[in-house]
Amino acid sequence: MRNRRKRQPMGPWIAAIAVLIAALWILLANVVFVVRNVRVVGAGDLSDAEVVHLSGIRLGARVNAVDEERVHLDVESSGQLAFVSLEKQLPSTLVLTVRPRTLDALILQAGKILVLDSDAYVVRVTDQLPEGDAIYVTGIKAAHYTLGRQLDTGDGRCAAMKAVVEALKGQDATRYVAELSVANTEDMRIITRTGMTVTLGNARNMDAKIAWMAGALSDLEARGETAGLLDVSSGTKADYRPPEREATDAEAAAAGEEAAEVTAETAPAS
Repeated sequence: MRNRRKRQPMGPWIAAIAVLIAALWILLANVVFVVRNVRVVGAGDLSDAEVVHLSGIRLGARVNAVDEERVHLDVESSGQLAFVSLEKQLPSTLVLTVRPRTLDALILQAGKILVLDSDAYVVRVTDQLPEGDAIYVTGIKAAHYTLGRQLDTGDGRCAAMKAVVEALKGQDATRYVAELSVANTEDMRIITRTGMTVTLGNARNMDAKIAWMAGALSDLEARGETAGLLDVSSGTKADYRPPEREATDAEAAAAGEEAAEVTAETAPAS
């Protein structure tokens, strides 16, 4: 009989390979796959360094250890930026995409002026009116607010505000508006900078309503009509009603004299 070669046990080899793979993974994770570059897209007026600082991303951190949700919250904490995305490009680059938040609306809350974007995120908390075309909005009340977070009213008023503000921006019509009331989301109203009241109705078909409003206001102001009531709630037309004119003293006196003459002419002869 031939002598059979003894089979070598595989256990030590498997263990050695496992140790080698683990060591290689640790090497890749801690030396190769680490953050060496953060590319920022859409920072607006902020520098890339300011955005990276806001994000909390550390150079040298393991790429796979960067928590996208944490970065999201940190980027938006100042109120200046909205987080869009975080892309990991191995071995060592992160692409952080953001966008600047716009100053679209103002509301009064607990003695402070809250500056909001159209999505009702709190962009700024201040005691002074900011410069720009931000619209003063009434009817929105929130139990609390946090800089960089969205107001949560739960009553649909923020969504109604967004519909109006986005339509105004899209039609380049914010210049007409001094105040927007969303106290009743079925009967929203605008007060123009000249004091005219515009009735919008609900949030449906808002682009058409604002288009009718802008066209009518342009025509009315050209004719010197700056007060009264403009109804665009149908979305298909603009109905204008001028303010009721009170008779002046002279008109009242003239009317009195005319009435006296009529009385004299119709009085029976004695």
